[in-house]
Amino acid sequence: MRTLTRRVAALAIVPTLTLAGCGGSDGGSDDDAPDSDSSTSSTSDAPDDADDAPDSDDAAGGDTVKGTDYSYSLPDGWEVPTQKIPGTEQTDSFAADLTDADGFADNVNVIRLDPAPVDDLDKLEPALTAELEKGGSKDVTVGDRAEVDGDEAVHVSSIQEQQGKQYLTEQYNAIHDGVSYVITFSFSDTVSEDDRDDLAESVLDSWTWTK
Repeated sequence: MRTLTRRVAALAIVPTLTLAGCGGSDGGSDDDAPDSDSSTSSTSDAPDDADDAPDSDDAAGGDTVKGTDYSYSLPDGWEVPTQKIPGTEQTDSFAADLTDADGFADNVNVIRLDPAPVDDLDKLEPALTAELEKGGSKDVTVGDRAEVDGDEAVHVSSIQEQQGKQYLTEQYNAIHDGVSYVITFSFSDTVSEDDRDDLAESVLDSWTWTK
C-alpha cells in the first residue's frame, strides 16, 4: 500500500496558481512570455480538420488548446496566458478566464504523467482521495466518472486554499495508452456546482486524443 500511495502522490498535485493581474494573449511583454519548455500547449481558433471537431452540441466552442497527444476547446473568452504563471511549471497545458474580475481567474490545467503511476481506476479513486486529504484538501468527494474521448476518467472534487482564500477544484484523471492525464478545473468559491459541472463537461466533450 505504501508503494501505491507513493505513486498516487504524483497524481494528487493541484498546482497553486497565482493569477491576480494575469493578462490576456495580447497583454504580455516579450520579457513575460513563457519559456518554450514551460508548457507544450498551443492554441488555434478552430480544429485543423472539421472531421475532428466534437459532435456534442454541449462541447466548448472557444479556442482550441493543443497539448501532448491531445487537444480540447476552451469556453468562450478563455485564453492561454502569454506570461509565466507561477505554479504552472508542471503543467502540459494551461488556460484561464483572463477576464474574471473577482480576484481568482477560473482555469483549467493538464498534467501529463508517462507512464501512468496507477492504471487501475478502482484502486486510484480511494488512494487519490486519501492523498488529497493528506495534502490539505478539504471536502474531498468522489463524483461520477466521466468519459474523455472514449476513456473513463476518475472525478474528484475538493476545496483548496491559496493565499488565505478558498477555491474549488474538479479534477479528472484519464488514462490513455498507458499515460495519465490529470485534468484540473479550478473555480472561485462563488461558482455553483452545476456551473462547475457544465463548464468541465463542455471542455471534456471537446477533448480529442491525437495519438
